[in-house]
Amino acid sequence: MSTVLIDEITRALNSMKETGEVDLSIANNLDGLANLFKESKEKWLTSPDTKVNFYFYYAARIAELVVSRMKERFLSLKQVNDNPKIAKYSLQILGLLGELLDLTRKEKPDGGVAKLAIERVRQLRAVATDTKLLQSEEKELEDIDKLLQYRQRLQHR
Repeated sequence: MSTVLIDEITRALNSMKETGEVDLSIANNLDGLANLFKESKEKWLTSPDTKVNFYFYYAARIAELVVSRMKERFLSLKQVNDNPKIAKYSLQILGLLGELLDLTRKEKPDGGVAKLAIERVRQLRAVATDTKLLQSEEKELEDIDKLLQYRQRLQHR
C-alpha cells in the first residue's frame, strides 16, 4: 500500500510539473501518506521500549509534519503564487519520504537502520527547509510533551 501511494503521488506531481497546473486532489493522497506516518509514530511511541524506538518515532513525526506542510502549500496556492514550484519542491523530498516510510514501518529494526533513518531525517529537514516545506518551530513543538514523556520512560528503565 505505501509503495502504491508514493507512486500515485509521484505520478501526480510529475504531471503537475509538466503541465504547470496543480491538481488539488493530491490532498487526499497526502492525507493518506501523513496517516501512514502517524501510524508509524504511534507504533513507536507505544511499543515496548528499545534503544532505537525514539529515532523511529522522531523520523515518522518529522516526515508527518513535512507531508502536512506540503498539503498546506498545495491548498494555499490561490493566496500564494506557488504554482508549479510546489510540485517541483515536493518531488525533491518524495524519495526521502518514501525511504523514511519504509524505515519507520519495519518490525524489528536495529541500530544501523536507526542511524540510516536519522541521516535521512537530516537530509529531509535540509531539503524541506530549502523548499519551505518544513513546519514552523511552533508546530514542531506541539507534541513535545509526548517526546519528553517518552524520553523519561527510557531513562527510568
